[in-house]
Amino acid sequence: WYGGIIGLSSLLSKVGFFVWLAEALKNNISFDGHGNVAFIVIVALSILVRYFFASGSAYIVAMVPVFAMLANVSGAPIMLTALALLFSNSYGGMVTHYGGAAGPVIFGVGYNDIKSWWIIGGILALLTFILQITLGVWWWEMLIAWGVI
Repeated sequence: WYGGIIGLSSLLSKVGFFVWLAEALKNNISFDGHGNVAFIVIVALSILVRYFFASGSAYIVAMVPVFAMLANVSGAPIMLTALALLFSNSYGGMVTHYGGAAGPVIFGVGYNDIKSWWIIGGILALLTFILQITLGVWWWEMLIAWGVI
């Protein structure tokens, strides 16, 4: 199935799906020059969508181009959005028991039930999101200013 996701993403690129999607988003979504709001919304959406992907690589291949185009047409800061989207892949293990390498093992032996996993994971994801859009963005801006990235 992994090869299928990679192949599908490649095919979508070849037929111009992502270009079409960018135009559709540009024509239908407007943040009216509020790039920082767009940034927060895009990162939050990327975390919510991460729930549906068991594979982090499949998530990156399938969804990051979509969110990157949304960022581009909405005026979100491009470099910060790119870093945040790649970082959002790490939320997989928090938002669901099958989204990270250790999750199936921990869940499978009965250390947690699904409800407590989702509650604790949701709290941790929210706290991490808050840290990411405050301290994380500040740190990334510092690295950009210093020319490190």
